[in-house]
Amino acid sequence: TKFNDTTLNSTSDAGEHSPMVPTVDSSKPSKPDKQITTSLFIFLLCINTYNSFVAFGILPSLITYSVLPYGQKAYYYICLLNPLAYTLALLLSVKWANIPICITIIGTIIGSIIAVFIITIALQSPCPWWADTLQGALIIVSVWFSLTIIIAYLRITTGSFIKNKWPGDKGMFYFGVTVQLGLFLGAVPMYILINFFNIFNGRRPCEVYCIT
Repeated sequence: TKFNDTTLNSTSDAGEHSPMVPTVDSSKPSKPDKQITTSLFIFLLCINTYNSFVAFGILPSLITYSVLPYGQKAYYYICLLNPLAYTLALLLSVKWANIPICITIIGTIIGSIIAVFIITIALQSPCPWWADTLQGALIIVSVWFSLTIIIAYLRITTGSFIKNKWPGDKGMFYFGVTVQLGLFLGAVPMYILINFFNIFNGRRPCEVYCIT
């Protein structure tokens, strides 16, 4: 009986000190997530600066010069659809949050081409191509809507990529800095060109233009 009592006591002590969950061998290294290099990080920040320079620095100053030649309704629909474009870009980023770098570059190139078209229309104001026509209004509304979706989507996906892949703690801080830097670099020159050099000519309401 003494042997049995000793055996039971040792067994109960071992059960008390045994772990409740299976142990995992920590000697096996876990597979690390792929991280971006410093050069790629800087490249993405440059792309974000450029997109902010175009979309948030230059183009907002030109919306009246590029849209009003096609009528007040065109301007109204652009003001109505632009917030919707940001919402659609957000929904797209939920479905496709991660995109290859080449897609980001292609989207930036397409956005640049659209931006050049809008700037050209603004320079031709108050009588640009297809002024005072329905097809012109449809084109300019579609162009602005497409550009807003593209730039907003690229901005969201680039920020998400940096947040998930950059190992440092200040990745999103520098991302926000590039947004404000691009806005500043675009807004200040446009303010000077519009208010001091009068390069762009606006269209006033209730006046007749483009008489052929």
